[in-house]
Formats: sequence, structure tokens, C-alpha cells
Amino acid sequence: MIKVNKVSSKIVEAARRLKIFDDTFILILAALVGLAGGYFAIAFRYLIIYVTASLRIMCGYISIGIHYLVLQISKIFSIQHGFDIDAFTGMQFVYMSLISIVGLMLVALITNVFAKEAKGHGVPEVMSAVARRGGIIRPRIVIVKMFVSAICIGSGGSVGREGPIVQIGSAIGSALGQFFKVSGSAVTVLVGCGAAAGISATFNAPIAGTLFASEVILRDIRITSVSPILISSLVAASVSRAYYGNSPAFTVSHYELASYGELGLYCVLGLLAGLVAVLFVKVLYKTEDIFDAIKIHWLLKAAVGGLLLGLVGVDFSEIHGVGYGAIEAILNNPGQYGIVILSLFCMLKIVMTSVTIGAGGSGGVFAPSLFMGAALGGLFGICVQGIPFFDIASPGAYALVGMSAVVAGTTHAPIQAILILVEMTGNYEIILPIMISCVISNIVSKKIESGSIYTMKLVRRGESLEIGKDRSILRKLRVGDVIVTNCITINMETTFHEIMRLMRTTNADAFPVLNKDGEFVGMIGLRQISKALQNEDVQDHLFARDLVLSDQYLLTLNKDLLEVYNEMRVGEQDCLPVVAEGDSKKLIGIVTRFHVMYRYNKELVLLQGDKKVQ
Repeated sequence: MIKVNKVSSKIVEAARRLKIFDDTFILILAALVGLAGGYFAIAFRYLIIYVTASLRIMCGYISIGIHYLVLQISKIFSIQHGFDIDAFTGMQFVYMSLISIVGLMLVALITNVFAKEAKGHGVPEVMSAVARRGGIIRPRIVIVKMFVSAICIGSGGSVGREGPIVQIGSAIGSALGQFFKVSGSAVTVLVGCGAAAGISATFNAPIAGTLFASEVILRDIRITSVSPILISSLVAASVSRAYYGNSPAFTVSHYELASYGELGLYCVLGLLAGLVAVLFVKVLYKTEDIFDAIKIHWLLKAAVGGLLLGLVGVDFSEIHGVGYGAIEAILNNPGQYGIVILSLFCMLKIVMTSVTIGAGGSGGVFAPSLFMGAALGGLFGICVQGIPFFDIASPGAYALVGMSAVVAGTTHAPIQAILILVEMTGNYEIILPIMISCVISNIVSKKIESGSIYTMKLVRRGESLEIGKDRSILRKLRVGDVIVTNCITINMETTFHEIMRLMRTTNADAFPVLNKDGEFVGMIGLRQISKALQNEDVQDHLFARDLVLSDQYLLTLNKDLLEVYNEMRVGEQDCLPVVAEGDSKKLIGIVTRFHVMYRYNKELVLLQGDKKVQ
């Protein structure tokens, strides 16, 4: 560790001497994050292939052993009871289930032993790290997340690889920022760089990767952060294209808007996509609740999830894994599946993705959203064929639009949903229907469910994110937790010069004013005093009664600190009075912005400490 610190210190010192330890240094680090993110994305793909083959071989031998055992037992029964081995079926189910059961149990074992935050779809953990820990992510996540997600996907888990690679790339960015001891804001930018690199390399979509990191991870689009994120995204895309070529993620037929009358149909598709997105979010977290409520060991929960995956995989193998092959088939010809199968695809993908994650699996929810959208759009496209009065595009066009619309509904990020589909397919002619459907889907899903598929996980844990502020902490605290009861009060007849003397000799910068009966009248703060200082001629004749602000916002002991913080921010006030419930003239104390933020930061530290202990 000492040697590592010396290396980083020497590099930083060299950067300072070269006068590049500023924004230029962050851009250099962003390029390094993009390079690492691109290569890790490629390694992740190969690891999935290797794990898939290894698990199939291992479970194949186990299945052969089970089949041999059944054969021997059946011979005994055939002699005594006439049992025929040909009557025994279901070896395919045994084989499929074994792969999923073994895979999910391995995932559960590794995550519970080495890194519990590697469980699930990964993006919420990155968002939480950015908002609450200054972008600090444990470096071990890079290896643990890569292996457990590869095992989960390779064993048939109905999840995607974009969530894991986002978490992996973000962990790389965080580790690099910590290594060079850059500022907290720079670390969060490097985390965004890692997320962008992962998306860019995975989908060959550098622009969408940039917007995903800005819109979803950092939730803030600024030039200072977008520039390094864009560089990281471009470097990662270059690495990916060097290995896989400059081809879109999906090869689809050429689609375009057949007639402007179709736009009404795309509006309806956007509405349906929003409803499917909400259904997915609700089923996903309800399934997690169900698995959490089952009082059995987590390894057995993983086995149950694997068994369910195997059962479905016998007849619907398209549901297993990332599902890009099935998506591309739907995009090019939805009619080959028909209405019934496409409906089952959509519903089963919702359920099986939820089961995979609920049982302790590790993988993304972006690819499942694409799958559901393609199935929904293809189904809708088949149903609207033959409507009179205007030309209608082929069902594949609706499948393409449905993909982006469901993604927009689940992520609440319509801009990146629009651009990522255009980049993934290379089809720009259908951009107008995609935009319309995405916007409508986003509106519908937000109206029904305020949280996205990413933020809902944090909200359920009591972490409400809003540009770096965990507002749920303030919402739980009350005025009574931060009230100052021994505040300095003044009466109506206190002179201006006495008020100035109190301000110089005490730490107070605002004073509650009481009348001769001891009743609260109002407050005098820096703003009122500043105005009086501009007119020296009247200062000798000023009293507290001339300066008091009587229409002050009043607090009571039971108000939450989020409301207090919002009022202070909007009203630009640093101190508010606290009065008795039902008696606005009885002063109890004051609340200052300093005490609110001090308690907030203290609760953050305690919460992080509790999580480390757990």
C-alpha cells in the first residue's frame, strides 16, 4: 500500500510540475477509464461465453449421471413391475434446471461472501455511491461483479450485461480517482466516465453512453462533466470497434415512417409501453419482497429461482440469458412468432427477470426491457396491420419503436432511450416515431410510478436521490432534533447600536424579538441590519421595532427538516423561529441552516458506519 501511494504521489507531482494537474489531468484519467472500460467490456463478453460452455459441460456430465442412475433403477422396476425406461421423460428439464440452479447458487455464494453490493442489477448501487459517498466504490467490485454476472447470464439467468458493465466501469473510474487522490467532484465524474465507457463498448453507442452517464448516473448534464465522459465513451467505443468492427448491435431491416397517420398508432404504442414498464418495475420489486419473506437459507432461494428458470427454459429458451438473438429475430420478422408467443415472451420475460434478481442473481435490467419492448411492439404491429385510411409500416418497425419506449418508461430517461436505439440499430429514419413513443411512455410511467427501475430500489431502502442530496434523511428528522433553545432574544425597544454590539460579541446573526409581555413578534437578521447600515443618518434613532420582520415563516417542533431546508433555500434565510403548536406568540427557540446541515452530515456518517458494520 505504501509503494502504491508513493507511485500515485510521484505521478501527481509530475503532473503538477507539467502544469496539467487540473481539468487536463481529469481528461487524461477519463481516457484511461475509457480504455480500461472498453477492454473489461470485451473480457466480460468472453467470460460469459466461457462460463456458459463450462456450466453446460459440467451439468451435462451430472445429467448423464442422473440418467444412468434412473436407467439402473428402471431396470430393477421393469423386472418387478414392468416399468419401461422409454416412459421416463424430462431429462431436458433436468439438464436446464441443473445449469440454472448451479449457476444461481454460485452467484449467491460469491456475493454473500465477498461483496453483497454485486447482487442485483448494479446501477442503483452506482447512483447511491455518487449521491451519498462521493463516488467511492470498492475496487473488488470490478472482479466480483464480472464473475457473478457472467455466471448468472451463462447459467440462463434472464438478465442483461449492461448493468454489470456499468458497475464495473464505474468501479474502475472510482478506483482511479481514489488512487490519484483527486477531489470528490472529480471522483464522481470519473465514475460517470466508467459508466459511459461500459455502455459505449457494450452497445457500440458512444453518444448514448455519454447521455446515460449524465442523465441516469450523475443526473446532471454540465459541460465540465460531459467533456471527460464523452472522451471516455469515445475511447471505449474505439476499443470495442477495434475488436468487433463498426457495426450496430442489432442488424435489422430498413424501417421508416410509412405515413403521418401512423403517428397516432405510435402514440398508442407509447401508452402501452409505459404501462408495461410500470408493470415490470412493480413485479420486479414485489418478487424481491416475496423472496425476502421466504424464511429459508439464501442458497435454497437461489435453487428455487434456478428451478423456475429451468422449467420455463424447456419450452421458451429465448427467455434465458441476454436475449439479443431473439430480439433481433423479432425486429426482422415478428410474424414468425405470432400474437400468442409474443405475448408470452413479454410476460415471461417480466416474471423470469424478476425471479432471477429476486433469487439473488446478478445482471442488468436494460436488456430485458429491450426484449419486452420488442415483443410488445411486434405484437402491436401485427395487430394494427390492415387498418384502413393510411399506410402502415411492417410490424418490425413497431418492434423497434417498442424497444426504446419501454426503456424510456423503465429508466425515466427518454433522451438516452431515443439515442441508444438509433445507435444500436443504425436506423435514423424512424427517429420521429421513437421520440413520440418514448416521451409518452415516460410521461405515463412517471404519472403511475414516480420512481424509475433504478431509483425505486434506493427509495425502498430509504435513499431518495436528488442531485446529490439524500432527502429521506432530512424527511425523517424533526425540528426538535436541531432546535436551539438558549437563543439570544431582544425586546422591541432595543437600539440598533445594541443589536450591533450583540452581533459582534456573540455568535448569533439573527435575533428573535419579543414585546413587553414576552410574546414573539418577529425576527431581525443580517438582511435588515445590512439595509440599516446603508443609512448612517438614521441609525441613532432606530430601534428593534423599526427593523423587525413580522411575517416570518414559523416552525413547530413536529415539522420535518426537509420542509425547513426547502424554506431556507427558497427564502434565502439562515435562521427560522420555532413557536409552540397552536400558539404563534410563544417562542420556543430557533433553527439555523448550520444546525440542519450539521445534523444531516452526521446522520450520513452514522448510516455509512452502520452499513459497514452489517
